[in-house]
Amino acid sequence: MNRLRAIIIDDEPLAVRRLEQALAPIEGVEVVGSAPDGNRGLELVRSLSPELVFLDVQMPGLDGLDVAQALDGDAQPSVVFVTAYAHHAVEAFELAAVDYLLKPIEFDRVAAAVTRVRQRRAESSALERAAYLQTLVAAIRDPGPQPAETDGLRHVWVADTRGRVRVELDTVEWVEAERDYVRLHTPGRAYLLRGTLQGLADRLDPAAFFRVHRSAVVNLAAVTGLRRRLSGSAVVQLASGGDVPVGRAYLKDLKARLGLASRGDLEDETLA
Repeated sequence: MNRLRAIIIDDEPLAVRRLEQALAPIEGVEVVGSAPDGNRGLELVRSLSPELVFLDVQMPGLDGLDVAQALDGDAQPSVVFVTAYAHHAVEAFELAAVDYLLKPIEFDRVAAAVTRVRQRRAESSALERAAYLQTLVAAIRDPGPQPAETDGLRHVWVADTRGRVRVELDTVEWVEAERDYVRLHTPGRAYLLRGTLQGLADRLDPAAFFRVHRSAVVNLAAVTGLRRRLSGSAVVQLASGGDVPVGRAYLKDLKARLGLASRGDLEDETLA
């Protein structure tokens, strides 16, 4: 397991202590320093070159976003933001798909953040992480235009290493829950967006999207068939050729939405 040397930049001593306690039992993670403000934190990053930085967003003087924006070089650390704000700031973090911890810090959230950091460091170079961090800071400072929600969400903005991508939801065939994210499947590409499946489902147009499984929502316009596997479980077939499992508890309502409610036992059904 790759060793991660971490520093904590936070002006609240109790928050620093709690993070140290949360990190102590995590194998391969060592807290090598802490700083009470952004200026001293930036100096610490540059002198120690840690692999991981826990960065409080709101601090006197140089704040957390200023520190993140100033990070550069080949030894680009991974950054986990820490915030006490449960509303607009967190929404911006989620839109940008950036790791964050909400105060008071929960130990299991810290462990999950470290796991994601390790995965991302294995999948990207320092220069890629640096470019991505700058994109995320820009996205947090200015989340950009948000869709009207009067009749259902129409698009979402997804951050990637080259900037922000607008994904029109009518191009999404189905949405899959994936830990702290949802994966938006479009023909030819999938996008990761931080948040829960239920949270996104509550904002989708109910006339267009339907929950078929505790881990999946489908775009009804993309459904071309409904069939039963040899195992007995049901799946919906999509226009792209993929299959999405249907949970037993959702099957009856799905058949009703597809106009198949009056039929008996499920047979292979192709929808015109």
